Amino acid sequence: GLVGALMCIRDSSGWRNYYGTHRARARRRETRTRARSERAERETHSARRRFTDADCVAFAALTGDANPIHLDETSAGDGGRLGGRAVHGMLAASGFGALLARVKPGTVYASQELKFRQPIRVDEEVEIEIALVKRSGRRVRYETVVRKVACGTVCVDGFALALLPE
Repeated sequence: GLVGALMCIRDSSGWRNYYGTHRARARRRETRTRARSERAERETHSARRRFTDADCVAFAALTGDANPIHLDETSAGDGGRLGGRAVHGMLAASGFGALLARVKPGTVYASQELKFRQPIRVDEEVEIEIALVKRSGRRVRYETVVRKVACGTVCVDGFALALLPE
């Protein structure tokens, strides 16, 4: 009918059904929506934490990372990008392994990809979260995120690969 005629367009190869193209877009949109809902339902674990001055000092002593932005308020400065002392990014990321060990004892933490997006201030409350992305036998892949509780800003994120106990 008239509606069908209006939904057809002509291109170099002849007449083409625009409605079919539109349906393909709708299917892709539906697939993305389903993937989002599946992500929301996947296995997720989280914990809240505040990294204290003592944590930063102990981590610096253990690793040798005595960068003043982590240890000295005056060196970190209020006018710089960090706006004050920042927790070591690797200290915050170490929460992923600790959380995984708590919820899946005996798991071997095999690898980690990280991006440091925003600084975490000393004594600022953060939420550390791991979410199962894929499981293949004993191998599991987790999405990892550290975000500020007060505003939801993602500070550290990435992916981890782990081997579950037999």
